[in-house]
Amino acid sequence: MLPNLVDLVKKRHTGTTMTFFILGSHPDIARAEILAVLGQSTKIVAESSTVLVVESVSVPLEVLQERLGGTIKIGTVLEEFPTLDARACVEMIAAKAGKAEGKNKITFGLSAYDLGNPNSVRKISNNFRTLGGEVKSRLKELDRPVRFVQAKEAALSSVVVLTNDLLKSGGEFVLLVTKTSIIIGKTATVQNFELWSRRDFGRPMRDTRSGMLPPKLARMMINLAGVDPKETTLLDPFCGSGTILMEAAMIGYKKVIGSDNSEKAIADSKTNTDWFYAQTYIEKGTVYNNIQIVESPAETIDRVLKNPVDVIVGETYLGPPRRSNERAEMEKMIKGLMSLYRDSLIALAKQTKPNGVIVIAFPAFVIKNDVIHLPLKKMIQEIGLTFDQAWIYKREDQQTAREIVRMIKRA
Repeated sequence: MLPNLVDLVKKRHTGTTMTFFILGSHPDIARAEILAVLGQSTKIVAESSTVLVVESVSVPLEVLQERLGGTIKIGTVLEEFPTLDARACVEMIAAKAGKAEGKNKITFGLSAYDLGNPNSVRKISNNFRTLGGEVKSRLKELDRPVRFVQAKEAALSSVVVLTNDLLKSGGEFVLLVTKTSIIIGKTATVQNFELWSRRDFGRPMRDTRSGMLPPKLARMMINLAGVDPKETTLLDPFCGSGTILMEAAMIGYKKVIGSDNSEKAIADSKTNTDWFYAQTYIEKGTVYNNIQIVESPAETIDRVLKNPVDVIVGETYLGPPRRSNERAEMEKMIKGLMSLYRDSLIALAKQTKPNGVIVIAFPAFVIKNDVIHLPLKKMIQEIGLTFDQAWIYKREDQQTAREIVRMIKRA
């Protein structure tokens, strides 16, 4: 149930603020990531497939944005108007944008997101030119130059927000459209597309043949563990080119360990982590960002690691290239993969502390519009782990999706 206008005003005067999150391309994973980082007791006020609104976020929003991999924008709720007529918001938007400091020129933008009323979102965004013009006319009374930034879509991308310096001027105002009202928010921070792209495409070793874990997904998987990184040791037993290692180090894990049974993967991880340190993301050799890389199959990891770890995060082997969608071939491949996964998970469970968290990306096979899931839950429970939750990460036209599974080692 959405709060009404009186409730929002009351909460704001008592020091309780509402924070909105604009979710990325995989909103179910982004939502779970936010709750894992903020804590499962976080009170959700409203949500949709693109937006999450919560109460009382104590973490600075800029810090939270840097931490999260699946969130595009974060901002603060300003007001709720009990109407679907966006013109009711003009005076408030003009008043807030007019307080812009720094540059004399006021630059502002508008975005609309669905919070339960997609039809009204389209109507409102189609009228943005008129709405923006009304706000602009109010702002010109301040005798300052004014610029209105509008995109072809209902919402401005993070790229548009950053390249037009909206956060440093009048601001981006977000209209969250419910069935009966418009909730106005102001964006505080957006995802830094340049940094994410640099860590993805700028790293020296990129193994396109074996497949690469996107840095944003790696960050989301790490965050899904829901732990304090500063007191935690993380192991990636399938470290590949070191994506998870770098993302874990960047958010301050006490110790990060990577292992793989491939000499090339070990060499690539070392090259990439050296590059990562050189980019000044973190200082090399610092106590709280120590990356250790060892060569070992996951099945025998106990031979090289003396102590159990708190968290395991990794992407396992996703299977060979598919030559057909024949059921017999699919079942044969799945049988072989399940045997491999069982052996690995048995060893990894032993290497995890009681109540430790394991987050692994397994394959899920796409045939037309159907996703074929592996029989993971039964295997996980037989090994002595608790199957906690799972999410599908799939890009368009992929034959093999990823099923992200979070497991807990029983105490």
